[in-house]
Amino acid sequence: MGGRTMEWAARANHLGGIPRKVVITAIGTFAKAVANLLNTTTVHNGDVLIRLVRSRPAGVPLLTVSNHMSTLDDPVMWAFKGFPICDAKLARWVLAAEDICFKNTVLSYFFRIGV
Repeated sequence: MGGRTMEWAARANHLGGIPRKVVITAIGTFAKAVANLLNTTTVHNGDVLIRLVRSRPAGVPLLTVSNHMSTLDDPVMWAFKGFPICDAKLARWVLAAEDICFKNTVLSYFFRIGV
């Protein structure tokens, strides 16, 4: 189990933070395209959420709760206009399904660097 959890991959300084920035930017860009080009999205009070995410002090957690139906919903629901989904320090992620995201070493690494 220790090999598959890859705690080291989730560290902000892992390989200079480059893998995390690449994954967050790629997923964020894809999510922005899906949310804004392929769908009609309506967000209520998005400005409040953006303000809370951007203004919280370092080390202070911000708990967000979501109720969604598919694996794709998670990144797409954060991709509304103005939300910093491509910023590796501010992007939001919810817990992932272990049976989907951590099936093998490659997927485990990919999802751990996005934590």
